[in-house]
Amino acid sequence: MNMERYFKEKSEELKEVYEVLRKTVYGKKLNLAQWNINTYDDFRKLPIIAPNTVDYKELFISTKGLWQFKTTGVSGNIKTIYRDIGTIVGYPEEMNRVLRNNITVFLHSKRREGESYYETHDINHKRMYPQGIFAEYNDRDKLLECVQRGDVLFIIEYPLMAEWICYQLESALENKEILFENIAKRKVYLELSGEPVTEIQIKSLVKRLDKIFQTEVEYFITYGSNEIGHIGTYIPALHGSQIAYKIISSLFVEEINGEIIITPFRKNGTILFRYKMGDKGKLYFIDGKPFLEIKGKSKEEGVLYIAGAQVYIPEIVSKVEKVIPNCPVGIECVKKEYPQKGMCELSIITHIPQPLNTFLQNEISSVIKQYIMDSAILSVENHLGIVRIDVRYSSEPMRKRWRIGK
Repeated sequence: MNMERYFKEKSEELKEVYEVLRKTVYGKKLNLAQWNINTYDDFRKLPIIAPNTVDYKELFISTKGLWQFKTTGVSGNIKTIYRDIGTIVGYPEEMNRVLRNNITVFLHSKRREGESYYETHDINHKRMYPQGIFAEYNDRDKLLECVQRGDVLFIIEYPLMAEWICYQLESALENKEILFENIAKRKVYLELSGEPVTEIQIKSLVKRLDKIFQTEVEYFITYGSNEIGHIGTYIPALHGSQIAYKIISSLFVEEINGEIIITPFRKNGTILFRYKMGDKGKLYFIDGKPFLEIKGKSKEEGVLYIAGAQVYIPEIVSKVEKVIPNCPVGIECVKKEYPQKGMCELSIITHIPQPLNTFLQNEISSVIKQYIMDSAILSVENHLGIVRIDVRYSSEPMRKRWRIGK
């Protein structure tokens, strides 16, 4: 299998999406011609939708049954996306049997309204397992209550929050706030998503969960975005030790100069044709099936991962420049994570080569924190004390407007 053959297999579906794109306001502005594409080389000449430059209202095709999601998504800027809720690819037979034949608690933190990943997950799981217990926690006490219910636990989280769960349960067990026998499970499933995770990180996390729940933890990792939905799944038992996502059949994936480009086969709602994900990665084929290895964000995008969400750093610079116009501003961001406790510290250093009084420093600090909280939608993490933001001031100028440090 190569890209040419992969394109041939998906060409009819791509053609249908393309013809719908032509009917959008955006497609009409581009004056797109009718489909006359015979090879993948021809296809590569078609426009790519860049999330930082497109007006999403111009990509909309109206129909009934659409869901509305507000998401920071690829660019870190809040946008509204319209799409259906999709479906969950069926689980392996043994896992499906365990979930159906036991009292299963489907657990995740209480998320924000309009956050598609958790909403669509719950809706689909309720359809598949109507006898399940669907639980959310928004504080430590609720978490401790939820994990003592049921014989099987299905945790759906992003890596940092899963680490926070481990720390809270480890502390509660050590302090005898809960007893081992009250949280022992027949089986624990862990689904991780939201940000890249390394093999070392996932092994450490699973080892902690094994010990906490006194059972084997089976895990898998999903890759997706709120704009597109589910993109691919990594299952170690099926796909080996290297974290690579098997791509679902309802979209087309490209790798161009190391960047990921995706076309979902949707023909209503927000039409994303050759959508630039902002992720670096490698596309390859195993037994004729496409797999995607994610290597991180494209540095030129200026997007920083924080607690399962994204922040667009250049926009922070623009916000500060409005507070002190006609003055060069530089923003340096340094993120530090503490996996043992499941916490993240974000240091924002504002480089402004002129004296600032206390009032201006406080105003700048407030503007930066508010933008990060609103952009990444971190109300849950802020409430749980998972994310801490420290804003500092430096009179040393920067050569660039922004930089993401280590």
